Amino acid sequence: MAKKKEFYDEQVLAGLIKYINELPEKQRRHYIAMEYIRLGRGSQRYLAKTFGCARQIIVDGVKEVQSTDFKPDYTRQRCKGGGRKKKKMS
Repeated sequence: MAKKKEFYDEQVLAGLIKYINELPEKQRRHYIAMEYIRLGRGSQRYLAKTFGCARQIIVDGVKEVQSTDFKPDYTRQRCKGGGRKKKKMS
């Protein structure tokens, strides 16, 4: 059986998780995408599981970061609870 690949030390990972959980949505997506680009192949599933996000978020972040007109603008952020509201069950 293949051994799971670990990219981070336990202490480093604990600090990264704290840091990433404090970032707004867009910054978090871009940071995880840059980590994926840095770590390379085989890290997408690991990053998604470690940071509790969908793999599609990483894919979207990579597309944004690698686009030719990428200019990180973090001044406009979604307010907490500002997304689509959940459907109420009746």
